[in-house]
Amino acid sequence: MKHVLVVDDEEAITYIFRRYLEAAGYCVSTAHDGLEALALFDRQPFDALVTDARMPRMNGNELIERLRPLHPDLPIAVVSAYPMEIRAAGRGLRVLSKPIEGATLVKAVEDMLA
Repeated sequence: MKHVLVVDDEEAITYIFRRYLEAAGYCVSTAHDGLEALALFDRQPFDALVTDARMPRMNGNELIERLRPLHPDLPIAVVSAYPMEIRAAGRGLRVLSKPIEGATLVKAVEDMLA
């Protein structure tokens, strides 16, 4: 079973994304900012990352910049209401706009992990 980390400062978003992805057969962990996400990556591996862009303490761009050297092939989806703010780049990066339908999120994760 593939393990996905969902990072968003809004608990309702992490809850909804978790429910969609678990229903699709993924193991899902959640974090509420980039610092919490980094701490989780230190303890366990993940197969994919779904993150928001705007978060307190460490935003999505900073999180990706910190993770890329350690996990260069990690598939990443940035789901944001402000997609134009995403400056991160690289192989396996997808930018998705909020609001997003559950089926669209699941399809993006499936495609990233295929």
